[in-house]
Amino acid sequence: MMLQRKMGKVVVCIFVLQLFHSCLMTVHARDSNEVFKESLWVRSLPSGHVYANMEFVITDLISSHNPDHSRLFPRALLEILNAHNVHELHYSLTQGYWRLQSWGEVDSSAPTGAQISAWFASSNETEADHNWKGLTSRLSGLTCASLNFLDKATSVEPMHAYRPHANIRRVKAPEKLFVRVGHLPRENYCTENLTPWTKLLPCGIMRGISSLLRSKQVFNTHYHSAAIEFYRLEKGVKLKLSLALVLDRPRNPRPQDNFARTVLGSLALFPCHLAKETNIRIWNVTGWSLINPEDINGLKVMDIPTVDGASKNLIFTPMKYMGGYGQEYGEVIVEMTNHVKDKFLNVLYVEVLPWYIRPYLHTLRMEVTHDGHKLPVPAGDIFHYTPGQDRKLMHKLELDVSIPPKSTVTAKFMVEKGHLKWDEYPPDANHGFYLPAARFEVNVTGDGSSKSNTHIYYSRILLINLSTPDFSMPYNVICLTCTVVALAFGPIHNITTKRLQLNVVVSRKDALKRFWAKLSRKKVEDAVQDENVQEETSSLPTATEEVNNSESENIKERLRGK
Repeated sequence: MMLQRKMGKVVVCIFVLQLFHSCLMTVHARDSNEVFKESLWVRSLPSGHVYANMEFVITDLISSHNPDHSRLFPRALLEILNAHNVHELHYSLTQGYWRLQSWGEVDSSAPTGAQISAWFASSNETEADHNWKGLTSRLSGLTCASLNFLDKATSVEPMHAYRPHANIRRVKAPEKLFVRVGHLPRENYCTENLTPWTKLLPCGIMRGISSLLRSKQVFNTHYHSAAIEFYRLEKGVKLKLSLALVLDRPRNPRPQDNFARTVLGSLALFPCHLAKETNIRIWNVTGWSLINPEDINGLKVMDIPTVDGASKNLIFTPMKYMGGYGQEYGEVIVEMTNHVKDKFLNVLYVEVLPWYIRPYLHTLRMEVTHDGHKLPVPAGDIFHYTPGQDRKLMHKLELDVSIPPKSTVTAKFMVEKGHLKWDEYPPDANHGFYLPAARFEVNVTGDGSSKSNTHIYYSRILLINLSTPDFSMPYNVICLTCTVVALAFGPIHNITTKRLQLNVVVSRKDALKRFWAKLSRKKVEDAVQDENVQEETSSLPTATEEVNNSESENIKERLRGK
């Protein structure tokens, strides 16, 4: 009893110390140079769906003497970035495709699958490749994604696209900034990827805006994309975590229903005390309140005028698809449409193809369609092509295009589908192969000097078929061989190990007759045997007769002697 009381006191003391330590950490974090802000933006899409965007920004003015010391910044991620000299990082894992024509303009575009782009401060290409391999391998373990498959043979080094952030820290000589970009279009987004992402947040998934997340609701959406952005600024670092969701609008909603309970499946929103600011911006939908102020639990609600949910006018829409037929050749077709009425669009088109899809650059044709008329496209200022090498390097094309107002530019080029070794095919090879999405950097003003006016778009990923061997043949051969052996072994074994005897099948009456016949035959045979025995015994002389005969012979011999 005394031991239980002492243990209870120890537990209470530990709890009080932890509570005091957490409060002290909260106060110190608020007073330090570390700032954590979170925001939620909810609006209605023209198609009737609900768009929710969560952003979590951590700004840490780290001291140059101890760069690894941080309270809000996730230490696991910071150690990886410092170990490989990363100055800027963009990572996204997306399931689905943002439908521009149905949902309108997107805030931050991301291609389907996993994509990672990083800028390294390295002295040469070899060091940059080493840092890239180490970064992808360690991020693969941190995010539970297949980023370790991104090596030099599955990544590219753009020359004109993927410009770094304007406020990024300058690199001192002899180091330079090297960029590497990799894309895994077949990577799926599931719960094992969401959990590590939420662990990077200061309050996790228990407090703050992230407490609204429920994995069942997140993955039951038309589109969801999680992103990680890192910037090494002149003073400190900046980390931005974002999650974009496109959800179904509930049918026949009740006035007392709110966004957290109805759409995300959460009961309430619990504040995160480590956050300096928590902003919630919600555009109400007619007839339905997305969130109730009493469910905010002390957080401030900003009054925003109600809008009808209409999106901005479309600026640019891309489309990419595969033409041709057969498994040897094909044609990649890319359409770029300018929806602006009075402005030209300068578009930097970036196409990346795996080494087994060999483009024929001499077949590249571009034309402009305006009011039903097709005209040739003048050559742009940027045209850079890097041919790929089998199993060593991917193909890369960077092309600058100027699109007139209300016009569509179509680019076409032929490709040859290569052959892979049997051990280079992925699982379920008959499903097909995915080609990475094309990237479009669109400058609205037509002036490439302004980074703020540049919008990023991605096309759909393509699913193509290559000449695939019959991987089921060994299985079929094994099954056929085993079946033949099983069917042939039994009869052969019986023939070689058993004696063949003819069994005559008789009726019941015949069996009875045979039985009586055998029985009577046995009686006759027994009688005959008895008679033979008697005859043999009768033919043999008896003992008395033999004695008498011997005595008579003796008497005769005596008489003869006398």
